[in-house]
Amino acid sequence: MTIDDYALSDRYTKEQTTSFLSGVQALARLPLEQLMADRRDGYNTAAFVSGYPGSPLGGYGDEVDRATSIADDLPVRHIPAINEEHAATAVMGSQLVTTRSDALHDGVVGVWYGKAPGLERASDAIRHAVLAGTSALGGVVALVGDDPGAKSSTVPSNSTDILAALRIPVLVPGEPAALLSLGRHAISMSRAAGLWASVRVVADVADGTASVALDAFDHHPVLPERPTNLLAPTGRVISPFNLELERELIEVRLPIALEYIRLNKLNRVTAGNDRASVGVIASGNTHRQVHEAMKRLGMQSNDDIAVNGIRILEMAVTYPVDTATVRDFASGLEELIIIEEKQPIVETAVREILSGRSNAPRIIGKSVHHGDPILPHHGTIDTGAIATALRQQLKDRLGDRLAPPPPQQIRHIELTVERSPFFCSGCPHNSSTVVPEGSIVGAGIGCHTMVMLGEPGRSGDIVGVTAMGNEGSLWIGMEQFVSADHMIQNIGDGTYFHSGQLAVTSAVAAGSHMTFKLLYNGAVSMTGGQTPSGQLSPAAVAANLLRQGVTRVIVTTDDTERHNDWPAEVDVWQRSRLIEAQEVLAATPGVTVLIHDQPCAAELRRDRKRGRALTPTDRIVIDHRICEGCGDCGRTSNCLSVQSFDTPWGRKTRIDQNSCNLDQSCVDGDCPSFIAVDTEPGLFARIASRVFDPTPRRKTESSATVPNTEPPEPAAAGSRDELAVRLTGVGGTGVITVAQVIGTAAMLDGWNVQGIDQIGLSQKAGPVVSDIRLSKGGAVQASRLGQGDADVLIALDNLVAAGTHGLGVISPHTMVVGSSAETPTASMIAHPELHLPSAQDIEQTLSDITGGKTQLWADATKITTHLLGDSTTANVFVVGMAIQIGALPISVSSFSEAIRVNGAAVEANLTALRLGRLYAVGQLPIDFAEVQPTSESVEQLIERLANDVKAHSGSRRATEFRSVVTQVREVDQQPLLELTGTVATHLHQLLTYKDEYEVARLIITGGGAGASDSIAGGKGVRYRLLHPPILASMGVKRKLRFGPAWMPMFRLLRHGRVLRGTPLDVFGYAKIRRTERSLPGEYLELVNAITASISTTSYERLVELAGLPDAIRGYEELKEQRVAMFRTQRTAALTELA
Repeated sequence: MTIDDYALSDRYTKEQTTSFLSGVQALARLPLEQLMADRRDGYNTAAFVSGYPGSPLGGYGDEVDRATSIADDLPVRHIPAINEEHAATAVMGSQLVTTRSDALHDGVVGVWYGKAPGLERASDAIRHAVLAGTSALGGVVALVGDDPGAKSSTVPSNSTDILAALRIPVLVPGEPAALLSLGRHAISMSRAAGLWASVRVVADVADGTASVALDAFDHHPVLPERPTNLLAPTGRVISPFNLELERELIEVRLPIALEYIRLNKLNRVTAGNDRASVGVIASGNTHRQVHEAMKRLGMQSNDDIAVNGIRILEMAVTYPVDTATVRDFASGLEELIIIEEKQPIVETAVREILSGRSNAPRIIGKSVHHGDPILPHHGTIDTGAIATALRQQLKDRLGDRLAPPPPQQIRHIELTVERSPFFCSGCPHNSSTVVPEGSIVGAGIGCHTMVMLGEPGRSGDIVGVTAMGNEGSLWIGMEQFVSADHMIQNIGDGTYFHSGQLAVTSAVAAGSHMTFKLLYNGAVSMTGGQTPSGQLSPAAVAANLLRQGVTRVIVTTDDTERHNDWPAEVDVWQRSRLIEAQEVLAATPGVTVLIHDQPCAAELRRDRKRGRALTPTDRIVIDHRICEGCGDCGRTSNCLSVQSFDTPWGRKTRIDQNSCNLDQSCVDGDCPSFIAVDTEPGLFARIASRVFDPTPRRKTESSATVPNTEPPEPAAAGSRDELAVRLTGVGGTGVITVAQVIGTAAMLDGWNVQGIDQIGLSQKAGPVVSDIRLSKGGAVQASRLGQGDADVLIALDNLVAAGTHGLGVISPHTMVVGSSAETPTASMIAHPELHLPSAQDIEQTLSDITGGKTQLWADATKITTHLLGDSTTANVFVVGMAIQIGALPISVSSFSEAIRVNGAAVEANLTALRLGRLYAVGQLPIDFAEVQPTSESVEQLIERLANDVKAHSGSRRATEFRSVVTQVREVDQQPLLELTGTVATHLHQLLTYKDEYEVARLIITGGGAGASDSIAGGKGVRYRLLHPPILASMGVKRKLRFGPAWMPMFRLLRHGRVLRGTPLDVFGYAKIRRTERSLPGEYLELVNAITASISTTSYERLVELAGLPDAIRGYEELKEQRVAMFRTQRTAALTELA
């Protein structure tokens, strides 16, 4: 293959090619490949795909749609089902086509897909379908997604026992190529036996990636003879026919399946020989982990395994277990070790097969013969756990031939914050899941499930979560036996259409008193943003609910004009009345429903990019000089784009424009610092801005010059046959995409590639890890990296790299390339006082482990935003650095072509690649002009603060400020003068309180409004969003926009500061203003006590007490609350120092 020959569409259109693809993409090719082969063999077949999305197969339906739109000459029909049981029955129908004389095809390949809980709920429908059987040129394969670690599920799962109970053979692939090969075998087996077959797909395989040699014709099954008198397929699943169908299933069809397994040698020995004394049996991905564990034990090749007397059986079919294969494999062994997740299904079958046989080996499964466990029955097992178990069993036989266990890594850095999954910026759930204080709440299935991981109390007293579609039924069983009389039940629209409608009916029938909060977002966002099957409009849903007996329906929405066909009985309110709506419904007897109608933020962002939705012209920024850094806007909006950062004036808040989804709920924070920048102002607004708001604008980022320099050739990567790479990043920032681009480029360079994208529960803002293994020789066994495995760590987010995801895989031989950009975590939204560890601490920690091995860091977010206008290309910038220094042995030409093939923002990404390479060799000059803390002496700090006090209150107050600070300076004997600086900072804070006059001054000077300069190239018109207390007292409940024409009024108000504290100060009579005027004196009393205790109390404690006013942040009511806290702490401090 040449670079120019490759296209992403090849994986679905070409019968023979090599392609880089994921497990889900391999499964999407499966029905296409079967039809290609049938066409070559002269058969006119079609395929029917139906199921319900669920991790790890959440994106499967979407990928099938992409595949069929590309390979549109093949008759593959995908119809997503409302739920799994309806899909199973539809697939059952596809097998009955050939019983009809009007059939249009020789057979229809049926594909059912769903996750483990969906399999269980559909088991009755599937049992009927299994009895009904399959056609000779059709066949059915059930793709079952298992989540053993419950990363994206409410319960952990292993579906083998359920499938076995349904009499469905279970094939277990271990990587993407096997999904195709075993998937083809599943179809062939199904055709031969008239029996459903299944492919069990775990997350590591579905999310795995690999370069795969595709060949639609390289499948030559040995077929057992299909009896001509099979009753199947038939739809007559009723007595007396069903008993005969059951007999045929047990006595005819399952034995045919077993014969197929033997004839095609699906279970195969992958290492060892007849002289082995120890055998190991494993399946799928676990089998690959066993081989990787052998490497960790010192056996680097299959020859090493054989020399040490071990042989390994890959049990590709875990039901039915082939008796002959097990007996043949066990022959001559002294010990047989069975490695499997969860319950011992294969172990139980093997014990039964070998029971009572002479010379049978000792069987070791979940425990040894005396009962000591070696592998858990619960959770997941990884390569490390398998290596430990095998070491324990082999140490007496192999002794020193086993490699020593790796040294335990010590975690060198204590993290006060860590990444965790969270809602997208602007997600409706940020506000829609808030409830009245004291509410009892039932969580539901969907992205909104994450309320259980969020700030305690924000989303109510959560009693638990149920299986999908059973939302609310918990309360039916609880309400009779508790004193509380009402519960709010969250339910997503996807769940509602799947099966949740019956939950509402059930609650009505039970006479319950509860409110269903239907979170109508228009998409099943947790699995990729699909439109729910069977979707009705919110108005139609409301009408149906009223017909079901719901006593009242209220709609809250961000746009009351979006729909105009609501039933007359339904109230439609602005979302700002969400709490009120819940209170009203709680007071209404019976079952009530609140429909919160607001589009999914992620889907809305995509629609805006594609021109399918309007983009608001306003962008919100924060004036950091007016901002108090109190966090109220973050608590109000619960939005990831509301981020804390450090400035010379303390910790403040900003809106991250790259991630902002324009929801604008942050402006509801009680604060006058918000600015709306109109990016498309009208003529009058532009004239008014030019006349009344001549505030100088800084040079904007969009005008930065991108250098045209071409970098030198990358450094030689060295000669090696294998390379292990780990990427760490943040969910939603393109980590998976860049990993796939790297994999594609490596394949184009001739590497054999295998990888895995470790994602899980709606990972926006959470940690995301991608592993990539490159090899020149045979296939790599395990894609997931283990302790010390990484040759290269690409830290697209340094905080994730500083946790176990990074520290757990690096060693003295690891090269590290990363971004030092600081991206706040979800926990920092409500707690702006939290800080990320410094980039220097993280880099030093990694350096301590890698022993000074090459490290290269850059603030990729800042650089790409500065030079390219946004940070979406930051990941490619870092990869460019890695390629340039030889850390990634991938050619620039192949990586560039992989970017082109991917097709997203091609030119921007190619530029970022070049800039990253330039940076790596020191040829990228960058000059940032932005607000950031500067290093200044205490004297400089005092001078700056004193000047600001003067601007606020005049020379006399500035002199008083200097006098107090000087007194502290005289007793402060520490060289860094931390106490002096702390007193100066907080005395300034209390003296320069932000009343109406000060806010006007800061608006006029514009010193904190620089964030608006980068919006619309600095040409947007700025509007201040204000809610003056005097208007609030008059009943105005929302902020008003004050545009450029109001600047003269602000100038006049600024000059009114001379009235501050006088009888003519009309604003000064407010309670909060009287409080603010008293605070400096209260603090001075504390400062005097501190200076008097300089020799009797520890310096660190005195600095801590001097910093107590730091908590006094915010405006109006919030500030009053913080002042009360300060006063309590101050009283305690004075008592302590007395």
